[in-house]
Amino acid sequence: MHQPEYTESELPAIELFQALGYEYKHGQDIVREGIHEVLLKDRLEASIRRLNPWLGENQIGQAVREVSFPSYASLMEANEFFWHKLLCRDEATTQLEDRGNGNRKRDVRYIDFEDAGGNDWLVVNQMKFKGEGANSVPDLLVYVNGFPMAVLECKAPGAKGAMDQAIGDLGYYQKNSERLFIYNFLCAGLCKWQARYGAISSPSQFYSRYRLKEHGTVERVTGRSSTEQDVLIYSLFRKESFLDILRYFTLFELEEGRTIKKLPRYQQVRATNEVVAHLQEKDRGGVVWATQGSGKSLTMAYVIRKL
Repeated sequence: MHQPEYTESELPAIELFQALGYEYKHGQDIVREGIHEVLLKDRLEASIRRLNPWLGENQIGQAVREVSFPSYASLMEANEFFWHKLLCRDEATTQLEDRGNGNRKRDVRYIDFEDAGGNDWLVVNQMKFKGEGANSVPDLLVYVNGFPMAVLECKAPGAKGAMDQAIGDLGYYQKNSERLFIYNFLCAGLCKWQARYGAISSPSQFYSRYRLKEHGTVERVTGRSSTEQDVLIYSLFRKESFLDILRYFTLFELEEGRTIKKLPRYQQVRATNEVVAHLQEKDRGGVVWATQGSGKSLTMAYVIRKL
């Protein structure tokens, strides 16, 4: 018999991911070199080939090696470098020769940001990874083009301190199986009526809820009354939203000598996208009402970046 953690949190999450167009597989059905491997290299190679049809087969292997990161100074440094590489920014960009066009160098694309459906979206449950101590077995993983870009931990909604346990497990996985998080965009704790998300290395107090003005759209997708878990998955993991936040709303800031990764809160995403849409549609500005501590400065930074 399945435990409440599976029936009330993990399974509904999988079903919602499938409704959002993700392929689903159990961890035991994933073919890879071993539990030390965090990339799905067959899917990565296929995605590179599809997004960069000008590459030769040997170059595809080279493009994979460029994102394999056999060594790195720190997890945060590797995570930031990978983000820059996805966005083809500065020295992080992978550039290879286009042999059919005079050997001119071109940027290698690992993600299609313009067409979300042009990427390979996969959700996997109960996949095992090599750990410093015991092996790590996160409840859910989201793979995009073979990269493990989100880790989600599920708990039974009736369990005492369920959300604290989920966030604690996410922190443990980051220490125990660090390589898994080089490619991580976000982490999330789920327990049906509660759901929180945060970036790597974030303390529990910086994990946030995601709220919507109305839940009708979510309920039409799920076919039932929505839970906070449903709202978070729908808001952050719809393919277009996932890529939008990854591209425009992810920040790495230096604070007191160390790099902090920051993800937006729901009001910052909403305000930024409404401001940009208003400017594009009406070619004029407006007023954003914000309370103290709501992140006004970061919202303006997001607006500038997106414009």
